[in-house]
Amino acid sequence: MLEIKSIVKDIEDWGEDADDFIVSFEIDVGEQDIPAASDMLTFSVISPKRLNKVLDKIDIEIGHGYLLMKDFNIRNVQLSLDNIMNKCKDEDYDIYLNNLSRYFKLHD
Repeated sequence: MLEIKSIVKDIEDWGEDADDFIVSFEIDVGEQDIPAASDMLTFSVISPKRLNKVLDKIDIEIGHGYLLMKDFNIRNVQLSLDNIMNKCKDEDYDIYLNNLSRYFKLHD
C-alpha cells in the first residue's frame, strides 16, 4: 500500500491580491514498509484568477496537475491529498501509481 512519504512546497508565487496565487508542491509516495524507495509526483494549487492570467498567455492549458482553490488553505490541500490517495487505492503498486498520475504529474 502506498503512502505519502513527504510533501515539499516547491515554489510560491503570490500576486498583489490574496486571490492571485500559485503554489507548487512535490510529494514522494512509496510503499509503507520500504523507507527509502519512492516516486515523486508534482502538482500546483492555483487560484482561478492566476489560472485566467495563465490562459491569457496561451491558447490552451491542460488541467493535469492543478488543484483549484479560491483561498489558499494548507489544511484543505492536505485533506484533498488524503482523499485522492484513498480514491486511487489499489493493492498493485503500478495500478495505484497510475491512478495517482491522473491527478498529479509523475516524474521519473
